[in-house]
Amino acid sequence: MFETVILEPLRLPKDAPLERVRLAPTEGRGPDYDVMFDFRTLAYGAVRARGGVVLVCPKLGRLAQVLRDAQIAGAGGALRWRGMRRFRRYDEVWLSGGEPGPVLEVVLPEAAGGAVRRIAVMTRRPVFDGLRCLTTKSKDNDLAWIADWARHHVRAQGAEGVVLFDNGSTAYAPEEVTEVLAASGLKAATVVSADLPFGPTAVKPPHHIALFFQSATLNLARHWALPRAAAVAVNDIDELFLSRGGRTIFEAAEQSRLGYVTAQGHWRSRAQQEGPPRHVQHVMRDVPEALCKEKFCIVPGGPLRWFGWDVHGVGRYQFNGIARARDQYFAHCREISTGWKYQRSSSDGAVERCPETAAGLEASLGGGA
Repeated sequence: MFETVILEPLRLPKDAPLERVRLAPTEGRGPDYDVMFDFRTLAYGAVRARGGVVLVCPKLGRLAQVLRDAQIAGAGGALRWRGMRRFRRYDEVWLSGGEPGPVLEVVLPEAAGGAVRRIAVMTRRPVFDGLRCLTTKSKDNDLAWIADWARHHVRAQGAEGVVLFDNGSTAYAPEEVTEVLAASGLKAATVVSADLPFGPTAVKPPHHIALFFQSATLNLARHWALPRAAAVAVNDIDELFLSRGGRTIFEAAEQSRLGYVTAQGHWRSRAQQEGPPRHVQHVMRDVPEALCKEKFCIVPGGPLRWFGWDVHGVGRYQFNGIARARDQYFAHCREISTGWKYQRSSSDGAVERCPETAAGLEASLGGGA
C-alpha cells in the first residue's frame, strides 16, 4: 500500500490568550527564532494505545495545563487525563475512558479562549507489521535524492517500508513523493503531509531544545504506524546505511540483546563537481576521517520499547555506546542538502577515495539509477 495522508494537529486558535513560552532567552535567539518557533501546536496527533489514547505533543510547558483542564470527549464520552510522559523534545499525554471513535472533541478552558477544537484519532497502519522499515522527515529535497535514498536501502539493506513526514514542501506535492517511493521497490510507504513549524536553532546553548517537530513525529510514527514493524531504521535523506559483512542494519538490531543498534556516521564528499549532486558520487572521505553523530535501528517491540525515539538514538542516548554495531556505518553525503540548516559543499581539506563506500554505492546505485 502506498498512500499520502494529511496530518491535522490540535492547535490553539490564533487569537488564543495563551501561547507556548519561548525556550531561549532574548540574547540566545537568532533573527529567525520567532518565525520558526511553534507557539500554538498542542498535539501533532492522537493514537489509540493501551486502552486509551496517546497525544503526541511538542514540549508543552505551561500548555500542559491547557490540555489537563480541557474537556476531551470521544465517541464513548469524556476521556480522563491518565498521565503525562516528558521527553527532551516532545511530550506524551495519555487519556483513558470511553471509546475514542474517529475524532476527539476538545473544549479548551477559558484561560486558553474556550474554543472547541477537534483532532482525528489516527488509524493504525498494519501494512507495516512485520516489515523492515525506515522513517524520516523531508522538506523540498530533490525527488531524485528521495528515490536514490529509498532504492539504496531496498537494495543494500532489505528495507520494505517507509514512513516519511513531508514538512511543508513547496517544490512539489506530497503525492509526488509517494509516487517516487512506490517506484523504489518498497512493499509499502506512507507520506504524511505535515506543514508545521520545524523549530529554531538557538545561537546559545542549549541550541536544539526547540526542535520539536522531528522528535515528535518520530514518536508519532512509533505509536501509530510502526509499533509492530520488525525493525525501524532512522536516518535522513542525505544518509545511507552501509554494512561491512553479511548482515544488514535491520538484522543487526534484530540480533542484538537490546533490540537496538547504532551506526557511526562518516562524512563523504563528491568525487566530481560537475552536474547536480547525487548520492552515488559521494565516495571521497576526509583525511583524517571526519565522523558525525550516530543514527540507529530499533525493534519497536523489543526491550527498549518504552523509550522514546530521538534524532540520534533512544532515550537520552544512554545506550548508544554499548549498542554500537561495528559492522554498520552510514555515509553522510555533504552535497545532498537544500542548505536549510547551513550551506554545505565538499570538504575544504584533503580527501581520498574510499573503496568501501564506492563499492557499496556502486552496487546499490550504480549509474545513479
